[in-house]
Amino acid sequence: IRRIGTLAAYAVPASFINSYIDYLGKDVALCFRERMSEHFCSRYLDKMVFYRLSHLDVRLPNAEQRLTGDIERWSLALSSLVSNVLKPLLDIVLFTRKLSELVGIQGPIAAMGWYVLSGLAIRAVSPPFGKYTAQEQRLEGEYRAVHADIVNNAEQIAFYRGNVFEQHRVKSAFERVVAHLQHLQVRRLYMGCFDSLLVKYGAVLVGYTVVGLPVFGPNRQAYLDSVQSDPTQITQDYVRNSSLLINLAKAIGKLVVAYKDLQLLAGYTALISELQDVLADLEQGHYSAFVPKTTTSTTDTQPSIQYPESEARPPPSPSHAPLRGR
Repeated sequence: IRRIGTLAAYAVPASFINSYIDYLGKDVALCFRERMSEHFCSRYLDKMVFYRLSHLDVRLPNAEQRLTGDIERWSLALSSLVSNVLKPLLDIVLFTRKLSELVGIQGPIAAMGWYVLSGLAIRAVSPPFGKYTAQEQRLEGEYRAVHADIVNNAEQIAFYRGNVFEQHRVKSAFERVVAHLQHLQVRRLYMGCFDSLLVKYGAVLVGYTVVGLPVFGPNRQAYLDSVQSDPTQITQDYVRNSSLLINLAKAIGKLVVAYKDLQLLAGYTALISELQDVLADLEQGHYSAFVPKTTTSTTDTQPSIQYPESEARPPPSPSHAPLRGR
């Protein structure tokens, strides 16, 4: 009964700490988003930059996507990366120290060595998910921009009977999103299999080797003499060492697969950096009438539609109007 009461006493602060860690992560993300939004919105609405961006420059056809969704995702990715790195580092220090006292330093070193090799192998074969993430957000933004054009120019589209043209625009933009996501899912499937093979199942083999060191290692005779070859004590030590090793492996595994969060953050950072560069150019009066090769735009891939002679072709929407360069 006393041990149950002790466990219950530990459960209260433990549950609070876990919830508070989650709260801090979300609060940090909110602070990042608040600072970034204030910074970019103040520049976007200063000196008519918003007009220059939407009418004189074509590099960001979906600026609202960058100012809202991309900043939010960047903030969440950065805060989650911090929490996914600091907490595992603390766990590694604590569990390594305890496990070294029980099975020797060679046990934690073997586990860490395996994860280091796994991380290097994963890094070598990993596709550029950061670029894929940035491209995904660009395509999603273009797809939303097409729908926004329809809402903003519904009267003109209806007057000129441009529903067929707009339908093809929507379909074309959505097909590009689907094609990119399908390609990305296949890459993630292959990397998921590779990650599981090394980080999960390979680590199990190393773990069995480590927990067996006291009985089958070079110092087995000294260990057996200390426990007087008692099967009960050996089993108890095995269960305890297994629990410590499992927690150590989880902490190291989180660091190894943190490259996914880092690549995700790199993709969102590329989008935010592009927004920063475009705003800086517009503030200095530099405009671009050409879309960079690293991005795709709905203006480059408009579907070719044949209209009957009796049916007028709809005029281009404001986002696709001819540019007036400086």
